[in-house]
Amino acid sequence: MYQLFDEGAMTLWDIPAKKSGLISGLDNALLPAVTNRLLEMGLTDGQSVRCLRRSPMNGPVVVQIGDCVYTLEQSIADKVAVSSLS
Repeated sequence: MYQLFDEGAMTLWDIPAKKSGLISGLDNALLPAVTNRLLEMGLTDGQSVRCLRRSPMNGPVVVQIGDCVYTLEQSIADKVAVSSLS
């Protein structure tokens, strides 16, 4: 379903606040339960995601997927590849 993205790929953690991108993959190293939850949240290939806010001191990143808003910690956001920033 998803391929392990390149180590140099941009991740959800790298998106600056107020920028959007497209989900391009999930890291196969994620636990199956985490992968399933991310898919339930709508983090699927080609889905648009917008970074609303970055918390200070490496706190969670706040993202919008469709009409829903989520917070993701770095250990998970670092495993979601994104492309096509706008």
